Amino acid sequence: MMPTADDPAGTRDQYAAELPVRERALGPDHPDTLTIRGSLAYWTGEAGDPAGARDQFAALLPAAEEVLGPEHPDTLATRANLARWTGEAGDAADACEQFAVLVQVTERVYGPEHPDTLTTRNNLAAWTGEAGDPAGARDQFAALLAVREQVLGPEHPDTLTTRNNLIYWTGEAGDPAGARDQFTALLAVREQVLGPEHPDTLATRGNLAAWTGEAGDAAGARDQYAALLPLQERLLGPEHPGTLATCGNLAYWTGEAGDAAGARDQFTTLLPVREKTLGPTHPATLSNRSNLARWTGEAGDAAGARDQYAALLPLQERVYGPEHPETLTTRGNLARWTGEAGDAAGARDQFAALLPVIERVLGPAHPDVLTSRSNLAYLTGEAGDAAGARDQFAALLTVIEQALGPEDPETLATRGNLASWTGEAGDAAGARDLYTALLPVQERVLGPEDPATRTTRDNLAYWTGQAGE
Repeated sequence: MMPTADDPAGTRDQYAAELPVRERALGPDHPDTLTIRGSLAYWTGEAGDPAGARDQFAALLPAAEEVLGPEHPDTLATRANLARWTGEAGDAADACEQFAVLVQVTERVYGPEHPDTLTTRNNLAAWTGEAGDPAGARDQFAALLAVREQVLGPEHPDTLTTRNNLIYWTGEAGDPAGARDQFTALLAVREQVLGPEHPDTLATRGNLAAWTGEAGDAAGARDQYAALLPLQERLLGPEHPGTLATCGNLAYWTGEAGDAAGARDQFTTLLPVREKTLGPTHPATLSNRSNLARWTGEAGDAAGARDQYAALLPLQERVYGPEHPETLTTRGNLARWTGEAGDAAGARDQFAALLPVIERVLGPAHPDVLTSRSNLAYLTGEAGDAAGARDQFAALLTVIEQALGPEDPETLATRGNLASWTGEAGDAAGARDLYTALLPVQERVLGPEDPATRTTRDNLAYWTGQAGE
């Protein structure tokens, strides 16, 4: 049986058909049967069901420990796969913890410089970042890079991969320009060592494009992806995962560069290809649908975006679970576009239902929680309850000041919203006084010509007039 990345669902189904044959012929605990179970679990994940892969590896692990022993290479590989698919199913923190334990085992069993140990350290670093600690991931990759360079040499493919990961998490830790510049340097090495058309060289070009965009040059990112795409189509094929990823990135940065309709159209074209090659519930397909919904709305069709998010939500709940970050993000987007489509009360109610869930899952000071609270307050006002909006913004301001500081742009925006809804609730003098106190802070922090500062100046004039002056 030859696995193929081009048809993960078909490969999964082949292993699923083979498993009962092996179990009847060899027994459920034979090593070859366990190998088939591991392959079935792996391809279940690759076919778009990470939770299913996680559960299958979790069931396989005790059998492997009993039959092969807890430190057999296949048992350790099963533990690594369980950790990976735990993360892919949405629990990055648990994946990080599992890899942290596994690193200690592999260092003892194989030694600190064994390839499997270094791979496990790589996975630990990656999931450290995915669990919300990009600086920790960056530092772990920096330490790993020194070992890779010493053991393998500075131009070994695994060393270059580690450099790639270090650069990525450097960007995620808050230095997108640094990531862009480091990818520029890495690209020259990749081209020299591997050649300009090697898949890893093409991947580095993609990373350079991404961080060009993240560093503030959306049009530059779009143009780099546009130049990369025909190379990948020729070298990898038009339906290769890397090619399709570039299609998605080109569409995204097309939108970010100001062409929402172009982004919508590109994601529309890409979606049936994703569905055909990966299946309708693969994470990449679901991501495509999410992007299509977003840019549909950004292109002016709020009702279309609302309906697309409404159709996407039950798929994500089934594939990821109701509390996965992607599911919760879609719930927030559905609420947003419900409001944009003219149903402020419906959007308010959706945000009200979402807020306690994300507070419990993410914590009360998480940026997504603060954004949802702001949206709930705003839509409370838009639905006709100005006093309720005022009170919610007043409560939110205390949390935002503590979480972000008194001069963060989000804090200043919340102060502006509080002033606005104070006026809308009938207290023109209170609105005037709040804007009066806000204006000099914005002028100092944002600058006198910043759009937010100018809006505050206009609002101050308006509410001064409404107060009778």
